[in-house]
Amino acid sequence: MTTQTSNATYYVVRTGDTLSEIAEMYGTTVEQLAKWNDIPDVDVIKAGQKLIVRKSASPHETHYTVKRGDTLSEIAEMYETTVDQLAKWNNIPDVDVIKAGQKLIVAKSEHSAAAA
Repeated sequence: MTTQTSNATYYVVRTGDTLSEIAEMYGTTVEQLAKWNDIPDVDVIKAGQKLIVRKSASPHETHYTVKRGDTLSEIAEMYETTVDQLAKWNNIPDVDVIKAGQKLIVAKSEHSAAAA
């Protein structure tokens, strides 16, 4: 699950997640995640842990990289949005067809949503 405040985006760690996968999903580095979250050992994160995954003076979009086995409905639930909204933001004609490695917009701030 991802939540967003005015200057940070948070991600709640799921079982099996690694910092490197999370960093890749959010376009940042393991080192940056460790710094933002005061993580002394980058190999140790726990399911349920809330991590800052992006800091910005003006956040606009949050992205997610599709993993094998993901569905739009699971991703929508994870980011507290709808399948229809994901399809709209990402120009997906068939909501049953997404591919591993595909980068999706999963959240937009009010400012960015108004401009879309």
